[in-house]
Amino acid sequence: MNLDYYAARMNRLLEDYLDAAWQQERNRKPSELFGLKFGPSDDPLHDSFAKDMAELLGGFASEKPDSTSLRTVLAKLFGAAKEYPDPKSAHWMLVAIQGLAKELIPCLSREDAAALAENYESAWPRRARLPVQDDVLRALKKAAKESPEKSAAE
Repeated sequence: MNLDYYAARMNRLLEDYLDAAWQQERNRKPSELFGLKFGPSDDPLHDSFAKDMAELLGGFASEKPDSTSLRTVLAKLFGAAKEYPDPKSAHWMLVAIQGLAKELIPCLSREDAAALAENYESAWPRRARLPVQDDVLRALKKAAKESPEKSAAE
């Protein structure tokens, strides 16, 4: 398993996506500002980015990463929306893709899950969370409380 490869690939996906989103913002026509036509948030690039990120995370999971590597990748995934609040058309997708982590979270150690849950909860207070983020936090807290017998059996 090559954490550096997956981390670099994730960074590249984020950079390319944000560059394309900013380009769309710059090319937006005045009529799009008033909702008279599809705008940047309706562009297929958002779906393409989500699909690419899902494939990346799926490939990463298939490598059976250790909990520390998994924590590193998930921390980057969870932090992207805070790190890149603009453009808004991309920000909401960066929040939405946090849901891709739900299948990976049970593979975390109790300690890593607890640390991620604590950081996640402080970064995304209840009043600012979307339903997908509530699901992610719930999964992190559940993984942090898993019994040692279950973790040892896996």
